[in-house]
Amino acid sequence: MRTSKTPSILLTSLVCLALTACGFTPMYGSGSAARNLSDIIVETGRERIDFYLQEALLDEMDARHADGPYRLVTESSSSRMALGIGADAIAQRFAVGMRVDYRLYLGHATEPELEGRVSVEASYNVAREVYSSVAAQEDAEIRAAQLAAERIAMELARASLTGELAARQ
Repeated sequence: MRTSKTPSILLTSLVCLALTACGFTPMYGSGSAARNLSDIIVETGRERIDFYLQEALLDEMDARHADGPYRLVTESSSSRMALGIGADAIAQRFAVGMRVDYRLYLGHATEPELEGRVSVEASYNVAREVYSSVAAQEDAEIRAAQLAAERIAMELARASLTGELAARQ
């Protein structure tokens, strides 16, 4: 018995047509809402995790050479929590928590155009060797900063796409 692929092709075509008709715009890729983020100047704090956040934001928004009208200012805090306690009552697994409050300003304005908060967590195993534990914690901090940067960029792209930023200018 031979089955026809025509119904599935037709269904796929109809879904694509419906998405274009409803005004669907991809968040990433060429022609996406994220392209507007490359002109945002990023300012973070002075701690190591702030540096990781700044690097992740610059990469996520492709804003290494930004000179646009917007300025993103972040304030972050981090914490370290024990997650897994072994039979010897020693923590085997930890999590790095990161909370970032961000504000987007137009030029040198004192009132933000957009503000928000993201919270993320990245966990890691504690090894018996000191250096590997330090390296694992640093890796978790980098991953937490990358997760926070992804969420912030997504919220900024959504605000840009919905016209929330353009409406306030």
